[in-house]
Amino acid sequence: MKQFKKYMMVIGILAASFLGGAASRWVFPEPQQAQAAKPRSTEDALRWSLAKPVFTKKLNVGDPKGGTTGIMDFSGLKIFDTRGKSRIRMESSTGNMTLSDGSGKDRVKLGTVCRGDSGVVLLDSSGRQRIQLDTKGMKIFDASGKEVGSFGFQSDGTMGVSVADKSGKLRRIDIEKKAPVKAE
Repeated sequence: MKQFKKYMMVIGILAASFLGGAASRWVFPEPQQAQAAKPRSTEDALRWSLAKPVFTKKLNVGDPKGGTTGIMDFSGLKIFDTRGKSRIRMESSTGNMTLSDGSGKDRVKLGTVCRGDSGVVLLDSSGRQRIQLDTKGMKIFDASGKEVGSFGFQSDGTMGVSVADKSGKLRRIDIEKKAPVKAE
Protein backbone atom coordinates (compact mmCIF):
# COMPACT_ATOMS: atom_id res chain seq x y z
CA MET A 1 0.00 0.00 0.00
CA LYS A 2 2.88 2.36 0.77
CA GLN A 3 4.31 1.72 -2.71
CA PHE A 4 0.93 2.61 -4.30
CA LYS A 5 0.80 5.91 -2.36
CA LYS A 6 4.32 6.79 -3.55
CA TYR A 7 3.34 6.14 -7.20
CA MET A 8 0.16 8.20 -6.82
CA MET A 9 2.16 11.04 -5.23
CA VAL A 10 4.65 11.02 -8.15
CA ILE A 11 1.80 10.94 -10.68
CA GLY A 12 0.06 13.80 -8.81
CA ILE A 13 3.24 15.88 -8.78
CA LEU A 14 3.81 15.30 -12.52
CA ALA A 15 0.17 16.16 -13.31
CA ALA A 16 0.37 19.34 -11.20
CA SER A 17 3.60 20.43 -12.89
CA PHE A 18 2.10 19.94 -16.37
CA LEU A 19 -1.05 21.84 -15.36
CA GLY A 20 1.09 24.60 -13.83
CA GLY A 21 3.13 24.88 -17.02
CA ALA A 22 0.02 25.06 -19.17
CA ALA A 23 -1.54 27.68 -16.88
CA SER A 24 1.64 29.78 -16.92
CA ARG A 25 1.61 29.81 -20.75
CA TRP A 26 -1.95 31.13 -20.62
CA VAL A 27 -1.25 33.73 -17.89
CA PHE A 28 2.25 34.75 -19.10
CA PRO A 29 2.24 34.30 -22.89
CA GLU A 30 5.40 34.67 -24.94
CA PRO A 31 6.15 38.22 -26.20
CA GLN A 32 4.64 38.89 -29.60
CA GLN A 33 6.00 41.09 -32.36
CA ALA A 34 3.65 43.59 -34.02
CA GLN A 35 2.38 42.48 -37.42
CA ALA A 36 0.36 44.14 -40.12
CA ALA A 37 -3.34 44.20 -39.33
CA LYS A 38 -5.50 41.78 -41.28
CA PRO A 39 -9.26 41.23 -41.13
CA ARG A 40 -10.28 38.63 -38.58
CA SER A 41 -13.42 36.64 -38.16
CA THR A 42 -15.55 36.93 -35.03
CA GLU A 43 -14.16 33.58 -33.89
CA ASP A 44 -10.57 34.87 -34.28
CA ALA A 45 -11.45 38.08 -32.42
CA LEU A 46 -12.78 36.09 -29.48
CA ARG A 47 -9.70 33.87 -29.49
CA TRP A 48 -7.39 36.92 -29.47
CA SER A 49 -9.38 38.82 -26.83
CA LEU A 50 -6.81 37.96 -24.12
CA ALA A 51 -4.13 40.67 -24.17
CA LYS A 52 -0.65 39.68 -25.23
CA PRO A 53 2.33 42.02 -24.91
CA VAL A 54 3.51 43.76 -28.07
CA PHE A 55 7.04 45.13 -28.36
CA THR A 56 7.61 47.90 -30.87
CA LYS A 57 9.45 51.24 -31.08
CA LYS A 58 6.38 53.13 -32.24
CA LEU A 59 2.71 52.20 -32.31
CA ASN A 60 0.18 54.05 -34.48
CA VAL A 61 -3.49 53.39 -33.76
CA GLY A 62 -5.99 54.23 -36.48
CA ASP A 63 -9.68 54.49 -37.09
CA PRO A 64 -11.55 52.35 -39.68
CA LYS A 65 -11.24 55.16 -42.29
CA GLY A 66 -7.43 55.08 -42.15
CA GLY A 67 -6.82 58.16 -39.99
CA THR A 68 -4.40 58.07 -37.06
CA THR A 69 -6.14 58.37 -33.69
CA GLY A 70 -3.19 57.69 -31.42
CA ILE A 71 0.59 57.37 -31.34
CA MET A 72 2.67 55.74 -28.63
CA ASP A 73 6.47 55.90 -28.75
CA PHE A 74 9.45 56.58 -26.49
CA SER A 75 8.30 60.16 -25.85
CA GLY A 76 4.85 59.20 -24.58
CA LEU A 77 1.29 58.90 -25.85
CA LYS A 78 -0.74 61.22 -28.10
CA ILE A 79 -4.45 60.82 -28.82
CA PHE A 80 -6.09 62.74 -31.69
CA ASP A 81 -9.67 63.73 -32.43
CA THR A 82 -11.45 62.97 -35.72
CA ARG A 83 -9.95 66.12 -37.33
CA GLY A 84 -6.40 65.08 -36.46
CA LYS A 85 -5.91 67.63 -33.64
CA SER A 86 -3.96 66.42 -30.60
CA ARG A 87 -6.37 66.25 -27.64
CA ILE A 88 -4.47 64.23 -24.98
CA ARG A 89 -0.70 64.01 -24.49
CA MET A 90 1.16 62.01 -21.88
CA GLU A 91 4.89 62.70 -21.69
CA SER A 92 7.07 59.83 -20.54
CA SER A 93 9.99 62.10 -19.53
CA THR A 94 7.96 64.19 -17.04
CA GLY A 95 4.92 62.01 -16.37
CA ASN A 96 2.67 64.98 -17.18
CA MET A 97 -0.64 64.75 -19.00
CA THR A 98 -2.03 67.61 -21.10
CA LEU A 99 -5.62 67.99 -22.34
CA SER A 100 -6.23 70.27 -25.35
CA ASP A 101 -9.32 71.95 -26.74
CA GLY A 102 -10.77 71.46 -30.23
CA SER A 103 -8.30 73.91 -31.76
CA GLY A 104 -5.33 72.00 -30.30
CA LYS A 105 -4.46 74.57 -27.60
CA ASP A 106 -3.46 73.23 -24.18
CA ARG A 107 -6.20 73.84 -21.59
CA VAL A 108 -5.45 71.48 -18.65
CA LYS A 109 -2.13 70.13 -17.38
CA LEU A 110 -1.90 67.37 -14.78
CA GLY A 111 1.33 66.28 -13.15
CA THR A 112 4.29 68.35 -12.06
CA VAL A 113 3.57 72.08 -11.76
CA CYS A 114 5.73 75.00 -10.59
CA ARG A 115 8.43 74.19 -8.02
CA GLY A 116 8.06 70.44 -8.56
CA ASP A 117 4.71 70.07 -6.76
CA SER A 118 2.12 67.71 -8.21
CA GLY A 119 -1.13 69.30 -9.24
CA VAL A 120 -3.47 70.60 -11.92
CA VAL A 121 -3.12 73.79 -13.97
CA LEU A 122 -6.07 75.28 -15.89
CA LEU A 123 -5.15 77.45 -18.87
CA ASP A 124 -7.20 80.07 -20.74
CA SER A 125 -7.76 80.10 -24.51
CA SER A 126 -4.45 81.94 -24.97
CA GLY A 127 -2.55 79.20 -23.14
CA ARG A 128 -1.84 81.31 -20.04
CA GLN A 129 -2.10 79.78 -16.59
CA ARG A 130 -5.26 80.96 -14.77
CA ILE A 131 -5.77 78.48 -11.88
CA GLN A 132 -3.24 76.21 -10.24
CA LEU A 133 -4.17 73.52 -7.72
CA ASP A 134 -1.20 71.82 -6.09
CA THR A 135 -0.13 70.26 -2.81
CA LYS A 136 0.14 73.69 -1.18
CA GLY A 137 -3.26 75.03 -2.16
CA MET A 138 -4.88 77.02 -4.96
CA LYS A 139 -3.58 80.06 -6.86
CA ILE A 140 -5.51 82.33 -9.20
CA PHE A 141 -3.84 84.36 -11.97
CA ASP A 142 -5.07 87.29 -14.08
CA ALA A 143 -4.98 87.41 -17.89
CA SER A 144 -1.37 88.66 -17.87
CA GLY A 145 -0.23 85.70 -15.74
CA LYS A 146 0.21 87.66 -12.50
CA GLU A 147 -0.95 85.96 -9.27
CA VAL A 148 -4.02 87.75 -7.88
CA GLY A 149 -5.17 85.35 -5.18
CA SER A 150 -4.29 82.23 -3.27
CA PHE A 151 -5.77 79.90 -0.70
CA GLY A 152 -3.73 77.31 1.13
CA PHE A 153 -0.52 77.06 3.05
CA GLN A 154 1.25 80.42 3.42
CA SER A 155 5.02 80.94 3.57
CA ASP A 156 4.92 80.76 7.40
CA GLY A 157 3.25 77.31 7.27
CA THR A 158 -0.24 78.42 8.31
CA MET A 159 -3.43 78.25 6.27
CA GLY A 160 -4.54 81.52 4.81
CA VAL A 161 -6.02 83.55 2.00
CA SER A 162 -4.19 86.19 -0.01
CA VAL A 163 -5.78 88.62 -2.45
CA ALA A 164 -4.14 91.26 -4.66
CA ASP A 165 -4.90 94.90 -3.80
CA LYS A 166 -5.36 97.71 -6.37
CA SER A 167 -1.60 98.01 -6.83
CA GLY A 168 -1.32 94.27 -7.54
CA LYS A 169 0.48 93.37 -4.33
CA LEU A 170 -0.77 90.24 -2.57
CA ARG A 171 -2.24 90.96 0.84
CA ARG A 172 -2.89 88.26 3.37
CA ILE A 173 -6.35 88.17 4.89
CA ASP A 174 -6.15 86.95 8.46
CA ILE A 175 -9.34 85.02 9.10
CA GLU A 176 -8.55 84.28 12.74
CA LYS A 177 -8.71 87.93 13.84
CA LYS A 178 -12.12 89.02 14.98
CA ALA A 179 -13.68 92.02 13.31
CA PRO A 180 -14.14 95.01 15.62
CA VAL A 181 -17.59 95.22 17.14
CA LYS A 182 -19.39 98.53 16.58
CA ALA A 183 -20.81 100.14 19.66
CA GLU A 184 -24.54 100.74 19.49
